[in-house]
Amino acid sequence: MTRLHRPLLGSDARPLTGVLNRAFFSLLTAALLAAGCGSSIEAVRVGDTALDRNGVAALVAEASGEQVDVDALDASTAAAVVDRYVRYEALSDLLAEYDVVVDDEAFTAARDRLIVAGIDAADPSLPRFIGWQAALDVVEAGGSGIRAAYEANAHLLGHELCTSHILVPYEDDAHAVMHLLASGEDFAELATSVSQDPGSGQAGGSLGCVTLGRFVPTFERATLGALAAGATLVGPVRSEFGFHVIRIDEVRPVPPVAFDDLGPRLSAALLQVAGLTRTVEVESRFGTWDPVVGRVVPPAGPLAPALARLGS
Repeated sequence: MTRLHRPLLGSDARPLTGVLNRAFFSLLTAALLAAGCGSSIEAVRVGDTALDRNGVAALVAEASGEQVDVDALDASTAAAVVDRYVRYEALSDLLAEYDVVVDDEAFTAARDRLIVAGIDAADPSLPRFIGWQAALDVVEAGGSGIRAAYEANAHLLGHELCTSHILVPYEDDAHAVMHLLASGEDFAELATSVSQDPGSGQAGGSLGCVTLGRFVPTFERATLGALAAGATLVGPVRSEFGFHVIRIDEVRPVPPVAFDDLGPRLSAALLQVAGLTRTVEVESRFGTWDPVVGRVVPPAGPLAPALARLGS
């Protein structure tokens, strides 16, 4: 079994995440906008929610603990912060569509749990974490709105994942792999020569066909995005192992898991559905939204050094 496989439950599958309900999110957005000088240029839109440039700068400042200039933000840093915002606001937008509300009792319980877990009460990110955790708890409780959101979109998750991949340590290396494949290089030969996954690499990158829940969430999201878009190649896809270029080897639809059988996989399933169904727009200075991968990506670096590292 390749090291890419692991149980769904784990640090990636159940992070300290969730979403803000509409009332809480409106208050937080107002605070973010107040942190800047009032720029009204829209920078990020997720469904019905928009954030301006100063809002993005406030998010970066919150994550870094330092004041930042919106006109001097590092592109990669901004893309990573905006990506996190998009992921969780996508879920917020999905839940709002199905009238799922996180009440005050859930917020209070979430705050208490986070403080006990060791998060500093003075951490500027705490209000956001409280909102995410409280809403995640509501998702995992599986009420009628959660059921409706899942069952209306479960068909998007109705696939076995039949894939091959090439794993490399750097994002620019994955761009270089995509370039080489577009230039006619053979996928299996590249996997054998450059993939950092020795198990699948020796099999030409093949991971076979597995059920949803066997791969890390970012790998699964990109594969599902490619299947939804009719694409056969997708990348770069970031995970805890590095960066993947994924090939869809076979389209194999299966009945999606019934809502009542999801158990601890429910929150991960809703996050996947949200990323696959929300409309996202990102101003180019803060990255580019890739709807297939499901990620806000930073600008690509030059190809030449990456091609050299790959021996091409």
